[in-house]
Amino acid sequence: MNPYPPAAEITSARKVTRRTLLCGMASATLAAMCPRVYAQHAAGVVTPPVRLDDAWLVDQTGQKRLLDDMLSQRITALQTIYTGCSSVCPLQGALFGAVQERVAKIRTRHPIQLLSIGIDPLSDSPSALRDWLARFQAGPDWHAATPALPDVDRIRIALSGSQLPLGNIADHSTQIYCFDANAMLRWRSSDLPRANEICDVLDALGRV
Repeated sequence: MNPYPPAAEITSARKVTRRTLLCGMASATLAAMCPRVYAQHAAGVVTPPVRLDDAWLVDQTGQKRLLDDMLSQRITALQTIYTGCSSVCPLQGALFGAVQERVAKIRTRHPIQLLSIGIDPLSDSPSALRDWLARFQAGPDWHAATPALPDVDRIRIALSGSQLPLGNIADHSTQIYCFDANAMLRWRSSDLPRANEICDVLDALGRV
């Protein structure tokens, strides 16, 4: 049996193309107004889907977990953040907060989760991740975890789908990455997309 659904089954994700373009334009305007330009790489439906190389992460409870295990059997929206960020990461937290409010209304075959990946292992400790989640009133389906330092750039490159320079963590991507229940990366957003756009994709993946 083909584990990947036909293109028609992710029509909702494709329908957001125009909205993605508009969001990208808005994000470009935001970047022009800010002292930093946040790196954005490939955006849209990922064809063919991509499985990230597995890696160990430590979550907000201090538990050591494999990335593949964290993604499997769930529909996941993933973002990269670092807890010491005072510029764009609070916007990312607020974005996931808005998504969190909406996903309760989505009925899917698999549970939906939000995952914030810390990209500064020297500072993104379990306690720092807990504080960051609490700041945005994260519920039980919103998790955070930090990979080991040698795995950070490898994960960021795999998520980006590009060999363009990553830049330092202050210039990290504000894209959202959506995975299906088989832990396959299926969609990349533009920078700082709308909450409704993310929910449309999660809904489409959840019906597969």
